[in-house]
Amino acid sequence: MALRFAIQTPMTPGAIGVVALCSEDLDTDLAPLGLSVRVGQVRLCDLLGVDRGLVARWSPTRAELTPHGGVRVVRSLAEALRARGVTESALDPREAYPEAESLIEARALVALSMAPSERAIDLLLDQPRRWAGVDEGVSGECLAPNASLRHLLSPPLVVIAGPPNIGKSTLVNELSGRRVSIVADESGTTRDHVGVTLELDGLTVRCLDLPGLEEGASGPDAHAQTLSRRVLRGADLVLLCGSGGAPPPDPARLGIEAARTRRVQLRADLGETGWEADLRVSALKREGLEEMAWAVRGALVPDAAIEDPRPWRFWEASPGGEGRS
Repeated sequence: MALRFAIQTPMTPGAIGVVALCSEDLDTDLAPLGLSVRVGQVRLCDLLGVDRGLVARWSPTRAELTPHGGVRVVRSLAEALRARGVTESALDPREAYPEAESLIEARALVALSMAPSERAIDLLLDQPRRWAGVDEGVSGECLAPNASLRHLLSPPLVVIAGPPNIGKSTLVNELSGRRVSIVADESGTTRDHVGVTLELDGLTVRCLDLPGLEEGASGPDAHAQTLSRRVLRGADLVLLCGSGGAPPPDPARLGIEAARTRRVQLRADLGETGWEADLRVSALKREGLEEMAWAVRGALVPDAAIEDPRPWRFWEASPGGEGRS
């Protein structure tokens, strides 16, 4: 079977997902799947036993499935397609958007469909204008900085770390707007990593709340501490938290560069501390959360990068490279 598929929406929760199906003989390849549809037609049908959704046929060689946008639903549909011999293969940008007036515009349209961060939208929409008349082989000095702007297309990892029982889990719950971490006045309550996707000042990040960092832990706690230190070394930004007389941990002792950290005072409504903080937050009173969101976004994607007027080679910054952006 020459039929292939490509997931065209981010693997994050949403209203609908989009899965493209392409083949040079689409009529023949769709029929065994129960997905036959004429060019220009849209119909509601069973999607391989995974969901009910729309099948839309845009051209002789391309159709789209639109299941519900839950991550598990889209993954299950992808697994069902693979089980039936359909190959997953990224679409060429021109194939994905044949109506685009240039390759750059086609790339931007695909990137827009996958971009998880609001901050990416205006930048991507402006890229065809910026690249007009510019050779793609220009040097890095003529381009906006990929190193930070890539975070707009691939959510960075932000880790919240600090001593136990200082309010880290409460902070994550308030930032997410829902309860994702267990909260209790007992040391060691959060033994495992708690992860959540957050939008901070228009930047989507993956956020991990680590178990409280303690010296001399034993048993399961010692294993949790070892895993935490591994996670810290792979983070894009670490929020080192402390509260009152419990200062944040020293980044050097954790094996991470100070430049990748910010010191955060939690429970700031209880008064000053004896250590210097970059940010002061009271999660329960929702004070300092907006400033924190701005600081995290600025540390990962600085204003200077967002405001840089030069063209951005965004397709090299996207997950999957050229095909997915």
